[in-house]
Amino acid sequence: MNGQLPQSTLPLYYKSLNWDQFFSENPPPDVWYEHVFLKWSKDEIRSYQERRFLEVMKLGWTNRFYQRLWGDAGIEPGDIRGLDDLGKLPIFNSEDVKKSIEDHPPFGEVCGIEPMDYIRKVPLRLGTSGGTTGVPRPTLFGPADWELNGLTTARHLYVQGGRPGDVLQACATLSFANFGWAYYQAAHHYLGMLPLTTGSGVVTPTRKQLEYAFALGTNIWASFPEYFTQLARVSETELGRSVRDLKTKMLVSYLGPDLDNSLRQHLEELWGCPVYDNYGTHETNVCAFEGEDQDGLYIMEDLCYMEFLDPESLRPVPTGEAGDIIFTHLQRQIPPLIRYNLRDLGRIKHEGRGPSGSNFRRMDKFLGRSDQMVKIRGVNIYPMACLSAIRSDGRTTGEWICIPQRIEQEGVLREEMLVKVEVRADAGSWDGLQEHLERRLKEDLGIKTPVLLVAEGQLPETNVGREGKPRRLLDQRGTVVRR
Repeated sequence: MNGQLPQSTLPLYYKSLNWDQFFSENPPPDVWYEHVFLKWSKDEIRSYQERRFLEVMKLGWTNRFYQRLWGDAGIEPGDIRGLDDLGKLPIFNSEDVKKSIEDHPPFGEVCGIEPMDYIRKVPLRLGTSGGTTGVPRPTLFGPADWELNGLTTARHLYVQGGRPGDVLQACATLSFANFGWAYYQAAHHYLGMLPLTTGSGVVTPTRKQLEYAFALGTNIWASFPEYFTQLARVSETELGRSVRDLKTKMLVSYLGPDLDNSLRQHLEELWGCPVYDNYGTHETNVCAFEGEDQDGLYIMEDLCYMEFLDPESLRPVPTGEAGDIIFTHLQRQIPPLIRYNLRDLGRIKHEGRGPSGSNFRRMDKFLGRSDQMVKIRGVNIYPMACLSAIRSDGRTTGEWICIPQRIEQEGVLREEMLVKVEVRADAGSWDGLQEHLERRLKEDLGIKTPVLLVAEGQLPETNVGREGKPRRLLDQRGTVVRR
C-alpha cells in the first residue's frame, strides 16, 4: 500500500484499555505469584485494600443504583472513610439486581452506564448467571472486567502448577456462562497453554472428548466433578482405557461442600492426579483457590474484600463459623460490586500464614446457598449438606435432589423432605442401599429423611449432564400430597 492509512474510528478492543495501568494493578500470574501472593505482609494487603476500596467508593457515588441504595440508608459520601466504615453501607443481593433490571430494562442501573451508548465507544461483553436459582441475570463486563475473568483464572492455574506448554481441556461451552471463557482466556492470553475448546458433553460427546484428549495430549482438565466421573466411566466402557493413561497433571474443579474430602479422593483415585478446588461466581470470577497443600482456599485479597455474616442477623461470624459471603470487588468497574450478598455460605478456615508462605486468608469449601436452606420440623437443612452421605456408597452416581413436601395422612398434615438418589447402572444389587443412605443422612442432617432410589439417568429434575451446577432443591410444599 502506498502512503499511511488513516486511523480506524471503530471501538477496537486493543485500544479500549490502558494496558500498562491494568497490569500495574493486576500483574500477570508469575509476577503476581512471586511478588504479591508470596511476599505481601498483612499490613501491605490491608493498605492495598484500603486504597482500592476508596477508589471503588468514588465510582459507586457516580452510580444511580448505589446513590439510591446508600441515600435511602442515610449515607453521605463523607461517612465512609475506609474499610472500618464498610459495615455502615447497606447490603444488597440478586433480588435487588433483578428489581433494578425490571425497573430499568434490560440491564438495570447497577452496571453504572448506558450500555447501548457506551458500546459505540468501548466494547462490552454480556454474561449471565447460571439460572439454577431463578431466571438468568444479565451482567455486563467492560474490557478491564473481562480481562480479569481470564487473569484471575490464570492465577489459580499457575499456583496449582499450570505452565507454558500444557494442554488444557475445558469441558464447558463458550456461551453466556463464564466458565469456558475464563479457562480459554487464562490458557490462551496469559499462560502459554494450548486451550482445547471442546465445550460440554452436549456439544462434544464424551467419547469424542476423550479421543481428542488422547490424540492431542490433554494434561490439565477443567470441569465439574460430575463430569469427571462420567469421563472416567466412558473411557473405561467405550474406549477400553483408563483415564490414568492420559497422565493427567491435575484436575481443576469446584467441589462444593466436600468437607470429608471423599469426593476429591474418589476423583484422585480414578484419575491418578491431584484435584484442586476453587471458588467463584459469574459476577466475581474466580476469587479463591487451593494451593498444593489443599488445605483451604486462598482468597485473592488484592482482588476483593470478603465478609462472612450471619444469614439472619447480618452480623459478622467468628472465624470457623459459616455465614453469607458479602463481597466487595476492589477492581471491578462495570458493574461495581460493593457489599453484594452472594448468598453463598462460607467460612474462614485459616487466618495466619499458609504452608505456601502467603498471608492471604484461606476460606473453607463452598458450603451451599443460604437462600436454599429449608426448615423441616424446626431443623434447618441445606441440600448441599447431603453430599458426603450420597457419596458414601459407591453404588450411587453421586447425584441427588431434595424435595420438601407437605404430606396429609389420616387427617394429619406434616412436612418431610424426600431425597431422590441416582444409582449407577453397573451397581449390581441395591440391597441395603436405601437403609444405608437414610441412616447417613439422619446422622449428617439431624433429621430422618426418606430416600427414593432411581436408576442412572432418571433424575431429570437436576438437569444432570447440562453445563453448570446441578439443581439440588425442588420445593413442592405448595401442593399437599395425600396418602
